[in-house]
Amino acid sequence: MKKRIFEPKKFSEQEEFGAHKARKRFGQNFLTDIKLREFIVNSAAIVNTDTVLEIGPGRGELTGIIAARCPVVAIEIDRDLVKLLKTKFDKNSGVKIIEGDILTFDFETLPVKKLKIIGNVPYYITTPIIFKLLENKDRVLTAIMTIQKEVAERLAAKPGNKDYGVLTVMVGMYAEVEILKIIPAGAFFPAPTVDSAVISIKPRELPLAAVKEPLRFEKLVKTAFQQRRKNIRNALLRFGISKPEATRVLKLFGIRESARPEDVSIEEFAKLTDALRQADLTL
Repeated sequence: MKKRIFEPKKFSEQEEFGAHKARKRFGQNFLTDIKLREFIVNSAAIVNTDTVLEIGPGRGELTGIIAARCPVVAIEIDRDLVKLLKTKFDKNSGVKIIEGDILTFDFETLPVKKLKIIGNVPYYITTPIIFKLLENKDRVLTAIMTIQKEVAERLAAKPGNKDYGVLTVMVGMYAEVEILKIIPAGAFFPAPTVDSAVISIKPRELPLAAVKEPLRFEKLVKTAFQQRRKNIRNALLRFGISKPEATRVLKLFGIRESARPEDVSIEEFAKLTDALRQADLTL
């Protein structure tokens, strides 16, 4: 299904952002389109009993929309923006502003067990943020985030697609990812050099496939995609099993010896991981 692309409403710098200048070191690009702001918040399907953790609230444009629907905890690393936000929402008891870094934030300090996440996240730390959320997946109901379009395509890729890789497999093992909307660079101020995408991440109650040794699974996936032009049998051989054994295992699971890593599903990587474990036990 083709994703609709919004054309942003234009604002002047002074009109939209006042005296605050976006800081490159924090990856700040402020979303200027009002309809897109509403779309992002609506995508979280918020009800008044929810609590939202907002990552990087900026000047609070999304924060205000969220706060009209449920309590929001907004974590912001820029000290100047924290001061602005605290002033802006001083009389709103449903908004809590925290100065801090989401990557070191302790989810256990939050007063609720389950959260919805919303955030326009800095491109340069998108992947660490996603893994931070997955580390706390028992607390996360859903996450609606605006990220770089290229990364979104990698996260949502299917086997056989050139974008399918380590990130796809490692995130897909523990969460469902969907691209909800493509956003052109011009929808932000200052405009980034690439387009963005709004994505939905829903942590799975259980991993997509059972693996007895998750660390071995991760090692196999990374080893395979380090040489993505070579076939999957080559990756198995690097774990020390013999060629006949590798051939037998691939045939057992219906995987072609000539298949490349990008052709192997998450479930198949899980089966291969356990096969390697069994080979270790019998060697």
